[in-house]
Amino acid sequence: MGFSKTITEDALIASGRHCCICHKFCGTKIELHHIIQTKDNGEDSFDNCIPLCFDCHADVKSYNPKHPKGKKYSETEVRRHRDNWYKKVKESPGIISSSSSYIQLDRKTFDKLVALLKSDGIMLFIKQNGFTLGSFQDEIYRQIYRFINECELPEFEFIDADLEALKSELYELLIKLDNYIVNYTFPAGPNKQAIPSEWEEERPERFDKAFEDFDSITKLVWNKYDSLIKLARRKLYSNE
Repeated sequence: MGFSKTITEDALIASGRHCCICHKFCGTKIELHHIIQTKDNGEDSFDNCIPLCFDCHADVKSYNPKHPKGKKYSETEVRRHRDNWYKKVKESPGIISSSSSYIQLDRKTFDKLVALLKSDGIMLFIKQNGFTLGSFQDEIYRQIYRFINECELPEFEFIDADLEALKSELYELLIKLDNYIVNYTFPAGPNKQAIPSEWEEERPERFDKAFEDFDSITKLVWNKYDSLIKLARRKLYSNE
């Protein structure tokens, strides 16, 4: 039968229409997953429901125990992801977090993020799509990698649900950018990388694809970063 209208609305409100695993804001692109499948006697109940984005829903459902690869999501893990996210959304009402202690913690996270991704440094480089303008310093790649690594740490997390969701989305985009750097650029002198110029004649399709992918991802990264910075300033500092 599926979840009732009441349970559906309760779950979407409790999650803020964010994915309970990756924390991405989904809007209409969200699905409600039965933690215990109905074929295994799972109920159409609020407790057996978790809102997920399309990608995470596919991950949770697609694990094949006959050909195991990676780590399967357990029922208890999925519930913990769900409960932790519901708690974060509940404790983050409105535009300004109500607890001054939460604001102080989020300010520290924000300061760390800005230190890792400077708007007049690496982010300006990304905004200008420097990856297609010739060679670039290895340090650019290392800065992206440092941010990705920091996002794996539990303490590098916003208490505010909206800020954490934007940070998670930025993280996913930078992982994609990191993959493009690995696949499309190669050493181009001491401490530098670049898209191989010889591809333009020898592998024109790959050359064009590299430019197209970098152009697309850099715009998305900058726009997400811009949204995160502006929202964080409003939420964390506008009440001073």
